[in-house]
Amino acid sequence: MEDAGHFTPFPTTGQQIRHERLAGVELVGMSNSNRRFVQRVSTLAWTVAATVALSLFLRLPTVVLTLNALGSPMAIRISETTVMAAFIALLAASGTERAIRTHPLFASHEPGNGGHTWLFWGLPAAVSILAVLLTPLARTPLFQAGAALLSGGLISVILFNLYTTADRESLGYRRARLFLNVLTYASVLALFLLVYQTRTRSLLSGSLIAATAALLAVELLRDVIPRVNLVLSYAALVGLVLGEVTWALNYWPLPGVSGGLFLLLIFYLFVGLARHGLQEGRLTRQVVLEYTAFSILALVLIVLIGPGL
Repeated sequence: MEDAGHFTPFPTTGQQIRHERLAGVELVGMSNSNRRFVQRVSTLAWTVAATVALSLFLRLPTVVLTLNALGSPMAIRISETTVMAAFIALLAASGTERAIRTHPLFASHEPGNGGHTWLFWGLPAAVSILAVLLTPLARTPLFQAGAALLSGGLISVILFNLYTTADRESLGYRRARLFLNVLTYASVLALFLLVYQTRTRSLLSGSLIAATAALLAVELLRDVIPRVNLVLSYAALVGLVLGEVTWALNYWPLPGVSGGLFLLLIFYLFVGLARHGLQEGRLTRQVVLEYTAFSILALVLIVLIGPGL
């Protein structure tokens, strides 16, 4: 049983030690691996903070791309915020790749582990994008500087928890998994709200929300089952459903907050059903009734409270 009052950022289990020995590495090598991880996390955290700060001063001309989509014109605006959001997402993903690669399970290159570190990219990329989008909303330069530093610190905390959840037998796994789940759902809600409130064409907003849902569904499902193809299939299905729901919601005069909360509810519902499907291999009537009841209750609360937010 894990010690609830003690957090070990580098939990060592018998499975990890076995992987280290299979790789021909002694316990002192494990220490070197941990040092490399800390160095890479530190580098990424400071780089993310600096990039967020740079985005506040960068000024680029806005490019408007006009194209015909489904028989009608559509304009896509590419501003400095768009460029920096894409850049920092790639930066966070590459930094996460380098950091997670130091974990013994992936360093051993055993079948089923090596080559799948990209499953960890989603949450750091999403949080980095949110940092670029939300930091300019801070009222004073001091708060903006604090937000930039906070984004770097949050990325480092995320990476330590991702490292812990790489091995289900590690100490602190459940606590780290809970933290990542909460942060993932919070990121999903924030991104859904930002996209939905723009009221852009369904082709664009639906695609963005579908990509966001699929990307972060991978984070919530990646450690449920080792079969990566199934995880990706279920995550893609979640993204497809959210894209279709967004397309339908754009025809309703629904307030932005209510729309974002409704999309979060659909995301939570389908990710939960996907987890049960992956774990049990089938959905029982009890599970379906449980999620249906929860969805109805949440929907009532959204209708009653959402417009007042």
